[in-house]
Amino acid sequence: MKILRGAAFGMSEHIPAARWCLALAVIAFSAAVSVSRYIDLADTAAFSSYETLFMIMTDSINIVFIYLPAYLFTVCGIMFGSGFGGIEILRCHSRWDWLTGKLVVYAVNTLLFFAAVVAVNMFVCSRCFFFSSVWSSGFVGFRVMMGSPSSDFAAPPVITLTCASAAALLFYFFCGIINMLASVIFGRESAALFISLLTGIGVGMLNNMVYSNDTESQLIRCVVLAAASLLGYSLCLAVFGKKDLTRKSG
Repeated sequence: MKILRGAAFGMSEHIPAARWCLALAVIAFSAAVSVSRYIDLADTAAFSSYETLFMIMTDSINIVFIYLPAYLFTVCGIMFGSGFGGIEILRCHSRWDWLTGKLVVYAVNTLLFFAAVVAVNMFVCSRCFFFSSVWSSGFVGFRVMMGSPSSDFAAPPVITLTCASAAALLFYFFCGIINMLASVIFGRESAALFISLLTGIGVGMLNNMVYSNDTESQLIRCVVLAAASLLGYSLCLAVFGKKDLTRKSG
């Protein structure tokens, strides 16, 4: 209950309207640009809305270089609402409950942000492309020609897209945990934003080296990212447990 109270208090403090408005504007603009690009490509192959969304959700330009900075900018102030040692810790009665409450706030913000990404892109795709429950031969041929293995399309589009979206969601959550860890160590929002962004870009580039996007590969990504997030949170607990809360961060 103490953790839930801390999370509820954190949610009331850490959904900044201005940052969310900017993030939504970035999401909408990027969705419009991405879909317009695939409209031009559709002259050679008739894409469905699921196929277009799949390309957007597996494109490192969108996921790593556009949406990731917007996400981190949105959540990077979560740790600094009342400062370390503030009223939130007193309400939770322990720093571990306080930090777990912050974890819940990160998780909820991540889910909201990613839901906005999927919903906006799906809406824009649906306005320009038809729905289909199977992969089209033109799309599969186009992706194979671009270097994707044909095994990426063994499962139906909805299942493949769900796995790809889950991996991207966990990637953002992992970057959020790195933001939390950097916040605990350095106590500065700017440092946490910079470190988590660099880490996210590095992990995104490593992920981009794995060309396979089939369901099995995406599930492996999910397991690795979930384990890395758990490790990062464990480090947060260890570091925060020893942190001197009487010193002000510079």
